[in-house]
Amino acid sequence: MIKNFESDVRKIPGKKNCNVEGCSNESKKTVSKEKAGAAIKEAGLNLSVKDKVTKAHLCSDHYRKIKKKLKKDREIDRLRWG
Repeated sequence: MIKNFESDVRKIPGKKNCNVEGCSNESKKTVSKEKAGAAIKEAGLNLSVKDKVTKAHLCSDHYRKIKKKLKKDREIDRLRWG
């Protein structure tokens, strides 16, 4: 059985554009839209993604804006585990 090679190749996240409205920079990081939703809104950013999409692609500039908030959220989640 021969498969189509192009359909099996995974898409490279670095080749997508940033999902923040008005930004067309190349995506460097992919974050969960659910986990990063509060940090994104707190930073004053609006995403241009559909409701079905679960990941948000961010350029390095926009990721830098929400990075500290995401770190605090991860620390709180880790405390809940123990």
